[in-house]
Amino acid sequence: MATMPYQKATLQPAGRGMKGLKRLAGGLRNSLGALSPNCREASRLLSDSMDRPLPFLKRIGLQIHLVLCRWCRRYGKQIRFLRCAAREHPDRLSAAASTALSPEACERLKKALRKETEQN
Repeated sequence: MATMPYQKATLQPAGRGMKGLKRLAGGLRNSLGALSPNCREASRLLSDSMDRPLPFLKRIGLQIHLVLCRWCRRYGKQIRFLRCAAREHPDRLSAAASTALSPEACERLKKALRKETEQN
């Protein structure tokens, strides 16, 4: 097995320097980026993870994304808070669920959903 000559002061492979490190960092970033979901997928995975265990690679990708994205970390805290609050106060949740929307509100929601579906 051949050994690489090293520079004394920096312990970097001789002849590589910063270009080699930048190339290595870029490759690592691309690899992690391929594993990490975007914010939309991460928010879905956060919700899914509350209901069922995620597959290993999805769980790792989500963790990588959460390390990098404070907005998704914040969203995760918010949905965990909502879940805890709903479990602690089931009486208030059932009272809110029994309240019906007005027919006008139902129509506004239907129109908004149709519009969103057409745009996607």
